[in-house]
Amino acid sequence: MSMLSTSLRRAAAAGAITAIAAASLVAGVSVANAVPGAPTIVTPADGFTTISTTISVTGTVVDAGGFDQNVTVTASQGGVVATSCTSFVSYFDTSFACDLTVAAAGTYELVATSTEVSGDGVASVPSNAVTVAVGTDTPVTVTSHPEFDNEWSSLTPTLAGVGPALGRVSVFVYPEGTPPVGNLYCEVDPVPASGIWSCTGTNPTWDYGAASFRADGFDVTGAQTASDFGDFIQGAFVPGPPTSSYVLGPASVTATVQGASGAFLQTVVYEAELNGEGSVFTERQVCGASGNPPVVTCAATNLTPGIWNFYTEQDVAEVFYESANDYVLIPPVPGGPSATLLSDGSVRFSGTGVAGYRVLVRTVGASTVCSAIVSGSGTWRCDADLPPGAASYRAIQQSVGFDTNDYDVGSDRSLNGFSAYTSTVSVTVPSPVAPTPSPTPVPWTLEGYDGGALTPGQELTLFAQGLPPGTSVVIEIRSTPQVLGTALVDAQGSFELAVTIPSDLEVGDHTLVAIATPPGGVASTVAIPVAVVASPVDAAKTSVGAPIVDKSDAAPGPLGSDGGGSAVDRSNPAAPSAISDQIPTIDRIIRTPLVLVAGGGLALAILLLVAFPAELLNSTLASNTRRIGRWYAAIDAAVQRATDWFAAVTRTRAVAAAVLVVVTSLIFGFIDPDYGFDPVSLRMTLSLAIGLFIVTYVSSWISGAIISRVWDIPTRISLQPAAVVFAIIGVIVARLLEFSPGFLIGLVIGLDLLTRVGSVHRVRATLTTIGVMVGLAVLAWGGFSVMSGFAPGEPSAVWMLVSDALVATTSEGLTAALAALLPLGYLHGHEIFRHSKKLWAATFVGVGTIFALVVLPTAGTGPGDAAQLGFWILVMAGFAAVTLTLWAVLHFTGNDESDDEDVEHEVEAVR
Repeated sequence: MSMLSTSLRRAAAAGAITAIAAASLVAGVSVANAVPGAPTIVTPADGFTTISTTISVTGTVVDAGGFDQNVTVTASQGGVVATSCTSFVSYFDTSFACDLTVAAAGTYELVATSTEVSGDGVASVPSNAVTVAVGTDTPVTVTSHPEFDNEWSSLTPTLAGVGPALGRVSVFVYPEGTPPVGNLYCEVDPVPASGIWSCTGTNPTWDYGAASFRADGFDVTGAQTASDFGDFIQGAFVPGPPTSSYVLGPASVTATVQGASGAFLQTVVYEAELNGEGSVFTERQVCGASGNPPVVTCAATNLTPGIWNFYTEQDVAEVFYESANDYVLIPPVPGGPSATLLSDGSVRFSGTGVAGYRVLVRTVGASTVCSAIVSGSGTWRCDADLPPGAASYRAIQQSVGFDTNDYDVGSDRSLNGFSAYTSTVSVTVPSPVAPTPSPTPVPWTLEGYDGGALTPGQELTLFAQGLPPGTSVVIEIRSTPQVLGTALVDAQGSFELAVTIPSDLEVGDHTLVAIATPPGGVASTVAIPVAVVASPVDAAKTSVGAPIVDKSDAAPGPLGSDGGGSAVDRSNPAAPSAISDQIPTIDRIIRTPLVLVAGGGLALAILLLVAFPAELLNSTLASNTRRIGRWYAAIDAAVQRATDWFAAVTRTRAVAAAVLVVVTSLIFGFIDPDYGFDPVSLRMTLSLAIGLFIVTYVSSWISGAIISRVWDIPTRISLQPAAVVFAIIGVIVARLLEFSPGFLIGLVIGLDLLTRVGSVHRVRATLTTIGVMVGLAVLAWGGFSVMSGFAPGEPSAVWMLVSDALVATTSEGLTAALAALLPLGYLHGHEIFRHSKKLWAATFVGVGTIFALVVLPTAGTGPGDAAQLGFWILVMAGFAAVTLTLWAVLHFTGNDESDDEDVEHEVEAVR
């Protein structure tokens, strides 16, 4: 091309570019952002194979209108770029070329992209993809075997080695006696990129004997690598040793040996005298067999005592030999046996033998009746229970611990054989004589009972001696007979029987009766008076003289019903305390509908006999506060100042709250008459503290969070140590009424509203606090019911602690809720009562019903015990009488002085 034409071409290109740039400016697009078209790879073609690691790549590009381009070719494996090359293409050229050099053999995918040199570097769409296989011309080598003297126990061995990567390896086999043309044994195509190969042939057409293998390699292009004969190895197919099994009989051995296909087997029986290298072998018997596979059976009988060698030789193609070399020790015939009939009807066999060997006594039909190891003195004996009648028996001796290594001789196996049988000995076993029926009862004594008090669930082992064999014995507990067990007297005239005292047996006096009836005789009875007392676990929860029933049905008994806890081992941390199981389970309430009726009735009785008289008294107290109220206000103020001082010193009210909870729990502990310095008292105090903490502190915290979130009323948890007085009163009342865990409770921790709010919000806060308290108590009741259903027989101290804490939470929560609902001036109920008497009555009856069902002992020994209901109605009637009397005294002697109940303080206490 002339210089003029080149100049004209460049001028034309420049003009075209200027026109495109102008047009792009109008369209709002920059020419520099144009992306070139996808290039095309022309060579190599797709599927190209080569053994060279350098690949020459050529192709064409799309004319971008006079811009220079960079074409990048990448070679990838599995999406990962292995290498690349770049070709510069001027604006007037349309082709590119570059050389790729890969590091290792493998299959690569080639792709080309183009970018404008003066552009923004945005690559074009990728070109067509081209797959290239890069292999090697590595000579084939077999590495799994040396070159000579190889042995293959299988006719299809696995060969492995290295060869041309991505090429092919063909393995040929040359069995002995075939023409020099080999058979294709196996082939690997393609060889992995690593060059490591392995293959295994199938369906061989040759047999054991000499053979050769040759491996030929062909690279990825199909050209054979290295020499024409590749790698050549020699060896032989050699079978494994024959397998043998033996049946050992009296002075006899039957050997069964199986060999390899095409082999000849020969088993020789030798009588051996072993002494290491000086051993002597005398041939006694030869057995042979051939076949596919061959199996030889060789039975040697009447073997004399000594060592016998069973040597089997396997011959393959008269070249290769394998053997099985086994030994059997035949012991001498034992001495005896002699037979002696024993007093119990069994037979004792005895005799002599080789020390440490085993002697077996058998029937003529070869059934073993007894066996023994020969003692160090060379004697043996064994006892057998034989059927009545005459029979013949004989003995046979088996060697023990035979090992050819003890003779410095190696072998495949050392077997302990049997001697010949001894002569037989006749034994006659007489038929058992039925005992003569006794026309009169047989005097006998029942043993195993020491005369002490029994507890439900206690186990006794009773026994006796001197009774006729076959006597039937029945053990009962009366007055209402319950069979505890039966037994049969053995041949020695004795029996032993383990019995259990029924768990539902009533506490009191009973009779242990044993009836012995000999076969065909007269029954003989032994009667022993027994006293049944409550078990330590049940003593604290069962009234004296009351029946012991299943825990799920047991009703709570009054405090002190165990006689002051005398039946409880208080040194045992897991022993029951005064509050253990003092509330019924949910299951019992559901299964006893009458209890529900009684609970509702008691709730109404509480409403009529306790709540309304309390409100009447409250009205009178409100008008006489100058006479009787200032002493309490003074005490409350003094104690509150002391509490605030203690909280300020400790810098936290939590410590003061903890001290208050512990002090109150210690006071509550005295509801137990045996409360003192012992593990049970400590566990009880901790349980009460946990319950009180949940009922007061946790309940107040939850209630405060709800009140603050729902009505946006700020609250705080307050301490009321003066309420400990009510805790002391509650304990005194509980002790007087023998009722646990107390009728009154000191509300030592409460919740304060920090802003002045109307009566409606105060009532809402009050109902929330009581609802949370009752909810936590009911949850604890449910937990106690679940634990009662899965209670172990001997609960641990931790189990009892959790159970007692749930009882305390339930009782303290419900008692506190009901006491707070009383319409007295310092309690929750007064605020609700003033706001709405219907709302107060509904709330009081609801809480009162749950309280009556769970806390009050609404049933005694059975559902709906009228005596228990009458007792509590009588208590509440007494409370009403005292309250009305006090009201009358204050009302008729007062001066009609009243206080304004509507004055609202800056800080209202919700307690």
